[in-house]
Amino acid sequence: MNASESLHARLAGNAGVAALVGTRIYPVSIPQVPTMPCISYSLRSEPTAHCMTETASTIKRANYTIQCWDVDWDGAIELAEAVEAAIDADYMAAWGGVGGIRAAVTLTNQVDLGDDPTQWKRRILEFEVWYTP
Repeated sequence: MNASESLHARLAGNAGVAALVGTRIYPVSIPQVPTMPCISYSLRSEPTAHCMTETASTIKRANYTIQCWDVDWDGAIELAEAVEAAIDADYMAAWGGVGGIRAAVTLTNQVDLGDDPTQWKRRILEFEVWYTP
């Protein structure tokens, strides 16, 4: 299981997140006509790290963007808080169960955006994830 699959499993398996979105957790983008609220997530970057021996490190760093969508600000913020709680539940946590990854996660930024012409609201969370595959 890769880091993106493990992130999806972590969100989908969290009771607080699942109570708000059910299975509406999408990689990269949401459907053109989505049911709200919903979540989209994407890998923003995953720089390659090398050890002093010039071999690839077994510890990886990835930057993820998680967008929490709803029709109003209260809903988008409530969903973002549930996502943050799910991600930050354990600083060093196993994501994705058996076959998943072990991850250390830090919330690095939050941004609020409203989309025209749909008027959907979203809070964007940016996380840095250090993990071992």
